[in-house]
Amino acid sequence: MVLIFDFDGTIADTFNLYIDVMRKIYHEYDFKYIDDEDIELCRAMTSKEIIQYLGISPLQIPIIANRIRGDFTQRMVEQKIFTGIDTVLESLKKEGHKLFILSSNSEENINIFLNLNNITQFDGVFSKSSIFGKSGIIKKIINKNKFIADDVYYIGDETRDIEAAKKIKIKSIAVSWGYNNRNTLINKKPDHLIDNPQQLISLFSAEKRKK
Repeated sequence: MVLIFDFDGTIADTFNLYIDVMRKIYHEYDFKYIDDEDIELCRAMTSKEIIQYLGISPLQIPIIANRIRGDFTQRMVEQKIFTGIDTVLESLKKEGHKLFILSSNSEENINIFLNLNNITQFDGVFSKSSIFGKSGIIKKIINKNKFIADDVYYIGDETRDIEAAKKIKIKSIAVSWGYNNRNTLINKKPDHLIDNPQQLISLFSAEKRKK
């Protein structure tokens, strides 16, 4: 199987860092400050709905995204890996799965985090500068490596991850421990929804038996 992972909210627990950065820069870009009561509200929104709610102009999106990545670089050493992800990645690799990361975070930030946490199981790391449009890079990964689309899964914590997988007709696995809450993910109808990393082991064992 080919398992493509999102990074923030799926492997790295960076949600609080994201909130901190957004609170730090809101006045520079004139968007709404994220109050404590806004946090759970935002977890129930899609990325597009959050942008509208905060009053961020479409023209500002790439500028703000780049600023967020820059601030993340300064604080990646503080970020924690979700409990159990490291051992699950090791097990999946031993079982012969191909593992990749595709994220809107920068390749530099991802590699800093992977090195600090001694994560060596990934066959490649891909960065998409836009917060939207992951499906195009997933398709390039599939075509370049001549993977069979039916064997490819995209694993992520946000509704846009599910949407990207559906767009190119690969399977989606939503994880409930990240940025979007469980009910919001369910509403997007992922192929699978899991609540802890260990469930990936049993899920792919079952998928393997089907082949």
